[in-house]
Amino acid sequence: MQSDTISIAIIDHPQNPGYPTYWHARGYGLFAANPLGQKIFSNGREALNFSLKKGAVAIFRYRIVISRGKKRLANSILNQLASSFSNSGE
Repeated sequence: MQSDTISIAIIDHPQNPGYPTYWHARGYGLFAANPLGQKIFSNGREALNFSLKKGAVAIFRYRIVISRGKKRLANSILNQLASSFSNSGE
């Protein structure tokens, strides 16, 4: 019996502040988007001075894709999902 492969992807939306985001993972299981961490993740080469006025809101959009199959999700499919997400206005 062949076991299934699980593919998990998190897709950043181009309208998000700080797009494209920096991603980081830790050995204890953390996997995170850090859209406001340009300065630390780029060794100071980039910086984002992001603030909100009182009462304002910021919307961060991400698409989470989970797939199970005999093979991992192909890059071409991930690219299609990212493209449709970018154009959807979600």
